[in-house]
Amino acid sequence: MIAVLNPHQLLIFQTVASEKNISRAADVLFMSQPAVSQHIKALEQDLGVKLFRRGRKGVQLTRAGEVLLEYAQTLIQLSQEARREVKKAALKGDHRIHQVHVGASPGIGSCLVPKWTELFYRYDESISLSIRIASTPNLVHQVAGHFLAFAVTGDPLTKGIVEMTPLWEEEAAIIVGRGHRWWGRSHIPAEALSNEDFVMREESSLARAWELQTLAEFGAHPRAVAEFTAPAAIKRAVMANIGIALLPCFSVEKEIASGQLHAVRLEEGVLARRFSLLWTPASLKREGVIKLFRLIAAFADSLAFRPLASPQEQVTRAFQQSSLLRRLLERRTEEVLVP
Repeated sequence: MIAVLNPHQLLIFQTVASEKNISRAADVLFMSQPAVSQHIKALEQDLGVKLFRRGRKGVQLTRAGEVLLEYAQTLIQLSQEARREVKKAALKGDHRIHQVHVGASPGIGSCLVPKWTELFYRYDESISLSIRIASTPNLVHQVAGHFLAFAVTGDPLTKGIVEMTPLWEEEAAIIVGRGHRWWGRSHIPAEALSNEDFVMREESSLARAWELQTLAEFGAHPRAVAEFTAPAAIKRAVMANIGIALLPCFSVEKEIASGQLHAVRLEEGVLARRFSLLWTPASLKREGVIKLFRLIAAFADSLAFRPLASPQEQVTRAFQQSSLLRRLLERRTEEVLVP
């Protein structure tokens, strides 16, 4: 049997070749660095050749890699064109569009969901998404009342009136403004947080509970000098040097890249925020939801920003613990488009 090159791996290979750096390629692809490295290694093993020479400053194509790049660009283009035309033909044939109302907590909804939507549409043009951003308690009630098909949150919850499936953990960090003495530092001891003024979410919010719980695990008990209901307001307050904040890395990506904010990590360990999927058994009666859940399970590594472990492994493990979601995984191989 002739082995067929994986188009998804070719896209990853092409991106690494273009960026000449695995870390930068991972950012472009919205994947973790280990996931990119694993795909490149698998492609090299499949072909039986080395595609890159690794060095201190990044990677360079070998002669074999240069040859593959020429073919990869053509294959990727043809694959994308074929996928697009086949989908158009299918949609013209039955005109089925699956409208799905999805909810997200503020940080996830404004920072990550737009990127997720792009990936979902790329692999299934029959899905039409309506996104609603709201507080987690509001999302719970809207999912329970079937106003939302499902929701994604980063707030801690105990199991209640909806099903809650953990997805993966994203890295968080201490965020400081340009005028702060920690600007430019990579790590600080956790004990240093005790004397700092914090800008936090409102006292009654689940986000505030996550902040307090996460910092308490490192022996820190923050002093709040300002409270805001929106992550954007917290970031502006930190820029103004009103205080520092604990925020997920995905929510400050642009501000850090532009030099407006700086992320500091703790010497004692990694700060984390876990995503969870909120749904009901009725959610799985909708074909659009089934398609989206399978895409989440299949492309978790691409959906994550800065995960602490393999998102795909974590999502697969979580889905397997639910009898209803496990059935989606069992049928996924045949029904989900392979990248």
